[in-house]
Amino acid sequence: MIESIKCRNVITQKEITIEKSAKVFVLDEIDWDSPSISMENYRVPYQVGQTLAGVTVGTRKPTVTGYVVADTSKISSLGKKWSEYLKEQEQQIEESKIELDKMFSVYQDVIIEANDYYIIGRPTQPPKYSTKEKENNEIMCYFELEFECYSPLFYSTSKMVELATTVGEFHFPLIIPPEKVVFGKIMRRQSINITNDGNSDVGCTIKVGASGGVVKDPKIYNVNTGQFISFDNVTLQDGDYITITTSIGEENAIHHVATTSTDVSLIGDISVGSEFIQIKQGSNYYAYEVDEEYKNNIEVTIEFMERYFNIRGM
Repeated sequence: MIESIKCRNVITQKEITIEKSAKVFVLDEIDWDSPSISMENYRVPYQVGQTLAGVTVGTRKPTVTGYVVADTSKISSLGKKWSEYLKEQEQQIEESKIELDKMFSVYQDVIIEANDYYIIGRPTQPPKYSTKEKENNEIMCYFELEFECYSPLFYSTSKMVELATTVGEFHFPLIIPPEKVVFGKIMRRQSINITNDGNSDVGCTIKVGASGGVVKDPKIYNVNTGQFISFDNVTLQDGDYITITTSIGEENAIHHVATTSTDVSLIGDISVGSEFIQIKQGSNYYAYEVDEEYKNNIEVTIEFMERYFNIRGM
């Protein structure tokens, strides 16, 4: 059971917590809804049955209901008539309703966090308040929030893996023994196993950098499937790096040039046959490839977030 959710407006960064034990925004119910699922199929003449071509997942439309109440710990009843005391509660409730109205705008997305997962939704209407006096009075006000999540799966925490990196080991005081002094350690993995425990393949952010020298025409690939993304005639100078975004609808590749602090699109330099590789469900090996002369200069990291149809407490 979900006892609390935190909502954050992605534009204003304003946050509101709605929970069962709250003093102002009290959680009543959450209907997370389920995204519509349709199986795309086809058949050829004389075929028995049909062939599955793909699965289409629709949007999710969660609804949150609760009550706005006055925080009576901030209202003193000393020397006041009962009507005055209720009036102060009503005023506090009205101010909280204005806060809700500003928070949930049909023009701005909202991040909804629950039990260490989150989903992004767009309010489909302003907060709806009850018109019944028993639910909208000087003591409390019932409200309803409706969202549409165009990306209907929940996100988990971010995971990062390093295929190639340099670990600094230079420190003070520096004592130079007769043997060689180690100033840093270069860690290289030919390939690394990445496990995606989520309910779907996910896009990722791949960062390829040059450290201590030049890197030319890097390639990142899935060892299991053979899918890859690589570049032609792209040279990274020391300090430069490439950011590759592979999430569907956000695909991009940007060269960050250290000397000029500028960003250059590399979309036109992606090799023929390349794909914006996804992190597959289950365990797959991922690796990088670069000419031998550049191997000590390259740094590669992959970052992604697992996604789920359902979360704990639903």
